[in-house]
Amino acid sequence: MKYFLKETYAKANHAGPKARMDAEKIWLDNGYREYYLTESQKNNHLNQNDVIILQFPLLWQSLKKQIRMKFLKKRNFKAYLLIHDIESLRNKKIKSFSDFKYSIIHLLQNKTVLERVDGIIAHNDKMKSELVKMGINKEKIVSLEIFDYLIPDFNEDKNYDKDKILLAGNFDIRKTRYARNLPENPEFEIYGINFESEHLPNNVHYKGVFTPDELPNHLQGGFGLVWDGDSAHTCSGMYGEYLKLNNPHKASLYLASGFPIIVWSQSALADFVRNNNCGIFVNSLFEISETLKSISEDEYQELVKNSKRIGEKIRQGYYLKTALEKCEREL
Repeated sequence: MKYFLKETYAKANHAGPKARMDAEKIWLDNGYREYYLTESQKNNHLNQNDVIILQFPLLWQSLKKQIRMKFLKKRNFKAYLLIHDIESLRNKKIKSFSDFKYSIIHLLQNKTVLERVDGIIAHNDKMKSELVKMGINKEKIVSLEIFDYLIPDFNEDKNYDKDKILLAGNFDIRKTRYARNLPENPEFEIYGINFESEHLPNNVHYKGVFTPDELPNHLQGGFGLVWDGDSAHTCSGMYGEYLKLNNPHKASLYLASGFPIIVWSQSALADFVRNNNCGIFVNSLFEISETLKSISEDEYQELVKNSKRIGEKIRQGYYLKTALEKCEREL
């Protein structure tokens, strides 16, 4: 039998739990059953031919149970792992006792989970290389390419305007300082929480907050922007540098909604955009305006067509399903 570790998520008007919840739906649709990490007899016993997939990082309650039960240490079943984030790769500097405490938690995750599973689904080949540097066997790592993004009741009718840039997310200033210094051109349409919507410049328009399932049907514009960090000039700081390794979930939101994307030229995601011709790259947000002027209407429509093609796959759970099939076939 095939199982996935079932966890509990709080509802939120941001995409925090969206990727994990979508993964569970995709697994259910592909014949996986829920498994609860508990010492009671609620679950069936996992046997030699069984497979279970976990999401990384484990939520804290599941991690504690995993350690106490030695769930992955003493086993005869196969275990796979879907990576969402690796904090030890994102935050390499310990600045306080609190950071130290969390670094211990992440060390436990690495030692008790990453090193003990039979297969790992990483974001992309660049993250795969970093995992290999951490001592993980490269033969057991599969690249996802991009996250899926399920959209109930998707409305394909969109108003496209090449010169309007969509920007969605959690705008906590610790993560997105760049969003307080956007260039004067082009137009920016902002969606999400923690954004200061008062006294905005004329080219920045705050559109409010929607749930992750509702948001795709409210987006109207030309390109979705995938950016992070301290500066609008380059992706810097802890979150900006992390773009060199990860696939931001907001890229999947934009593509699933039918919009091409703008990414940092040094990001890991640039390879996916290049291979699928579904967006453009810039070194700085201050390059966007001139770059848009250089794109003809025919070229833009080609980007839209490719983004819709990729978006349909993302809405259908194609990428996770394909990665799972590769794990089952090769690992």
